[in-house]
Amino acid sequence: MNKVLLLILFLSIQQALLAQDIIVKVSGEEIPARVQEITLHDVLYQHPDSSQGVIWRLPKTEVFMVKFENGTKEVFEQHLADSLASMAQGMTPEQLYELGKADAKHYYKGNGAMWGSAASSMVMFPIGLAGSVVIGATAPKVKPERVSDIGLLAEQDYLRGYQEQAARKKRGKALAGVGIGAGIQIGLLILILTSMPVMP
Repeated sequence: MNKVLLLILFLSIQQALLAQDIIVKVSGEEIPARVQEITLHDVLYQHPDSSQGVIWRLPKTEVFMVKFENGTKEVFEQHLADSLASMAQGMTPEQLYELGKADAKHYYKGNGAMWGSAASSMVMFPIGLAGSVVIGATAPKVKPERVSDIGLLAEQDYLRGYQEQAARKKRGKALAGVGIGAGIQIGLLILILTSMPVMP
């Protein structure tokens, strides 16, 4: 038991030491960093290898995006607006619809639906399946950070394609969650049954 706790503690400390942010410049260059602050005009950061605490300053005009260690991203919109502003101007409704579907495939993850469905089906199996159905049937939210261009959200054909594809992906993730939850539940049941002493 002590060895397991020691291993968990060691892995937690190692993960904390290796965690870092990534600054993606407009040029495509990626800089591993520990972002200290994002001001109105600059991104202040430290190099992860620096033990001296030197803070570097990078103008926001050179930064496309910051990927934080916890998985969140901050995209600096002035670059998106410059590169994608006129994208929807010359597109037909069918092209906007297909672009919406493609963006949903690329940007919409649906992992919350999968893990919520897994928890629901595992904790209250088989009653929890109703929770999984509700999770899968709920329309996914279209968030601005999950699209290629925020301006496209004003286009109804784009939005329709995105929502349809995201809903399809969310239902699939919810179904996968049911499989995960049921698999864990069955595995635990088998483990309990095999560990019980056999009565003579």
